[in-house]
Amino acid sequence: MIYQVFGEGPPDCLGEEISLEQLVAQARGGDATAFARLFEAFNAPICTYLARLVGNDELGRDLAQDTFLKAWKGLSSLQGEIQFRAWLYRIATNVAYSHLRHTRHVRWLPWIQVSENESPSIEGPEEWVSEVDTIQHALRQLSPQYRACLLLQVIEGFSQREIARMLHISEKSVGSNVSRAREQFRRFYQPTKGVTE
Repeated sequence: MIYQVFGEGPPDCLGEEISLEQLVAQARGGDATAFARLFEAFNAPICTYLARLVGNDELGRDLAQDTFLKAWKGLSSLQGEIQFRAWLYRIATNVAYSHLRHTRHVRWLPWIQVSENESPSIEGPEEWVSEVDTIQHALRQLSPQYRACLLLQVIEGFSQREIARMLHISEKSVGSNVSRAREQFRRFYQPTKGVTE
């Protein structure tokens, strides 16, 4: 894993910490072990992002595999000024868009993950399932571009500049898309009883 980036210590099998930049440079040079470590570090977040984007955990994992395959093949074209993480999410978004264009079917998993302590108003599994369905319904009403901008900013934590580079749109468009996505989500979202936004 990329331990300096995520603040964890390396496992015993690693003799030293290695930075993200070093791993990317090694992988760009054809080092499959370095790329395997990048995969290990980014696989879970990419799978989660794609599962939310397409509404299916298994499909999200499959699309993540496609994402990493494309990343491995295209790593030599990675421009120095583009951050690896943003580049990888751009590939993941494009893979998901391509899949959605071919299937013309969009479903969403909940984009708000709440622990039991944070959501006392959702009492049991039935209410949680109902809330998930409500969130999915509201998100399905948004255009794919609005959804991607919303997920990338709100859930994944990318800046508007990073999202603009990933989606090849202006920063102003990202801000507008996120704002409109939030507005439309609020209009379509009807929470289950006792749940507030």
